[in-house]
Amino acid sequence: MTKTLFLLASILVFASNMAAANHHEGCKDMKKMDFSMKSIDANKDGMISKDEHAAANQAEINEKFKHVDANSDGKLDAKEQKDVEDVLKAIHSPAAKKTYKYHHHVV
Repeated sequence: MTKTLFLLASILVFASNMAAANHHEGCKDMKKMDFSMKSIDANKDGMISKDEHAAANQAEINEKFKHVDANSDGKLDAKEQKDVEDVLKAIHSPAAKKTYKYHHHVV
C-alpha cells in the first residue's frame, strides 16, 4: 500500500511537472547559486551571522517559489499549492524515508 501511494505521488508529481514544464525555465539560476562561506559571509569576518544566513535563504526561497509558481503569476493558486503539498508528503512518507537518504527539502 505504501509503495503504491509513493508511486502514485511520484506519477502525480511527474505529470504535474510535464503539464507545466515551461516554469522550469525560471529555475536555471538555482543551479548557479553559490552557498559557500565566501559567498554568504557578506562582511568577510569568517563567520555567517543570522542576518547573512537569512539573506542567503531568502535568495533560495525566491528561486524555489519561481519553481513552484507554474504559471509565473507571483502567487500560488490552489493547484500549485496542492502540488507542493503532494511532493512534500511523498518525500516525507515512511516509504521514502526507508528508500532514500535525504537531508534537505526538494521543494
